[in-house]
Amino acid sequence: MKIKLFGKELFEFNKVNDMIMPSAHNVIRDSKYLPDFYRNISNRGMGVEWINDSVAETNSYTVLDSSVKTTKPKKNKETEQKTVKKLTPKDVYSLQLLNNKSFTINVDEDYVNKQVEDFKDKLSLLKSEEYDMQRGTDQIASVLTRMENRKKYANFKTFFEQYPYTTTAKINELVKEHNYLDIGQVAQFLADMPSEAVNIMKEYNKQTMDLCGKQAVYYIIADKEDFKETEKRRDPILLVQSPFGHFWQICGAWSDEMVLIEEL
Repeated sequence: MKIKLFGKELFEFNKVNDMIMPSAHNVIRDSKYLPDFYRNISNRGMGVEWINDSVAETNSYTVLDSSVKTTKPKKNKETEQKTVKKLTPKDVYSLQLLNNKSFTINVDEDYVNKQVEDFKDKLSLLKSEEYDMQRGTDQIASVLTRMENRKKYANFKTFFEQYPYTTTAKINELVKEHNYLDIGQVAQFLADMPSEAVNIMKEYNKQTMDLCGKQAVYYIIADKEDFKETEKRRDPILLVQSPFGHFWQICGAWSDEMVLIEEL
């Protein structure tokens, strides 16, 4: 059994793995949006993305043997007295704290083809009895979709290269250090967004539609209180998931430009 994307074969399933076909098929074919890679990442509390397409970054974690006694490091006065200056999302944007200036996308044909083949192999190893089968299938479908898109990068690079790149690791570090900030989906902010932001989203969607027939996935970084309150002018950073890999682009940040609905 085979699945095609843009006229090309992506997956071939044997009888053992036929059961996982509908999930990958639906993610790629039926949704009008690109797969949302952060939804699955955030659900398990680990950030994963590709940096220069060769290094996978994750939030560090340690599994401890319960039989081994551990001691907590002593806090020194310097650590205890450390305070983090409160920055608005617009400040974060202006200071380029999320920007990854060394970021590059590897579009070498041999490299991209190898990644597609590798992830097809990974898909074939998933079995229906695995607890994470659904999540693993979605993730692999997401990577395969974006790798297929990367084959056409040269035709779209002029548009996409105007926005700086960032990563899930950088986002997680930011909201951990500035714990009054949070990341969430854009829907509840959309009514307040200025026309500049709306125009950016419309054009980005147009480009992704031309690229792969899908719309982009957007998120917002804002003050935690702004996710709850709607009676004041909010201050968000607009992020979009790249159609070429599991990384992000920074579309802009707005504060005074935001619409206050009650003033309309």
